[in-house]
Amino acid sequence: MRRWGYRHVITPLVESMDVLDLGLGVDQRRRLFKFTDLRGEVVALVGERTVPVARLVAGKLRAAALPLRLCYAGPVVSTDEGRFHHRRETYQVGAELIGASGPVADAEVIALAARCMEATGIRRYQIDVGHAEFFHGIMDAVRLPDDVKGAVRSALVARDFVGLESLLEGTPLKSAEHELLLRFPALRGGPEILEAAGALVRNRRSEAALTELSRVRELLVGHGIGDVVILDLGAIRDFDYYTGVIFEGYGPDFGQPVAQGGRYDGLLAKFGRAAPATGFVVQLDLVSEMLTRAPRPPALPRIDAAVAWTGSGLNTALRLGSTLRLFGMRAIVDTQSRGPAEAKAWWRALGATNLIHCRGEADVSWSSDGQRTRTLPPEQVAARLAGGLS
Repeated sequence: MRRWGYRHVITPLVESMDVLDLGLGVDQRRRLFKFTDLRGEVVALVGERTVPVARLVAGKLRAAALPLRLCYAGPVVSTDEGRFHHRRETYQVGAELIGASGPVADAEVIALAARCMEATGIRRYQIDVGHAEFFHGIMDAVRLPDDVKGAVRSALVARDFVGLESLLEGTPLKSAEHELLLRFPALRGGPEILEAAGALVRNRRSEAALTELSRVRELLVGHGIGDVVILDLGAIRDFDYYTGVIFEGYGPDFGQPVAQGGRYDGLLAKFGRAAPATGFVVQLDLVSEMLTRAPRPPALPRIDAAVAWTGSGLNTALRLGSTLRLFGMRAIVDTQSRGPAEAKAWWRALGATNLIHCRGEADVSWSSDGQRTRTLPPEQVAARLAGGLS
């Protein structure tokens, strides 16, 4: 996220309910752990961090020029253990692009989410991209009581199509409207579904959403991730603040999305600083669970140098370890004295790329294959390793 120009911020785990009431819907507030502080104020453990970031941008960062690119990391909790795949708490990293509207900003955030999934170690994944306005346009066009509309939305969030059909059978909808609500969740695939969707709807809100989706997909091809993008017009997110393009990232053979996000242009105005915004989170707990289930779990990070020592070589080993780390290398300095044979066995057990053995202030040997050993001054060993010379 920092490579893409996002600035790290820290948001609190505990927020006032007055703040959370502004940004969350009834269902989201119901899932919060709430308690009372010593002053009698009702506070809660955060169930997501977009609302705290919005408060930060409208408060302490109010004077900062837009657009703002912010990223964060931290735990979130929920009373609904099913929300985080049979746990009450998960650890999220997230990014928010605040003050930028339109498909270019939407595509940036989706592409960044894809690259973040890759950075966690996921090698095969897909991104499902939808649009909240497509659904809202359809619901505006049908005449249903608000509570029934809410039930339809809940069924779509849960992908409960059997429940949706049962629900619609008890409504006075015309056959065409009934068929539309059953058919549109199946609109999923490549750019060809946009044309099929356009033939189903006759309202400007949904038509504008299709136009935006088409442009976002073109831009994602430009970002180099067009082959992993699936358009999903039946995607409905469970947060009320989404207003535009939404998306979810999935890894192989794992039913839960490990990345989620979308546009929320109305949220910042509730905190007194109206601005368009879009963002996402990656749930690292789910990523870890998914990777450990894989037939070939990801390899541990490479260790560039194992620094062993014996006799008076400890201080030299400590200096070498520090120097190599300053060059950005992963270096481990042994915690006990070892002779050459023991040092080689330790190096092999670690799986390190290079073995350095310090026997004195200027008596340092270096090997990258366990066979050929060179004796060099410590500064030359560090310089050659840092320069990638063999």
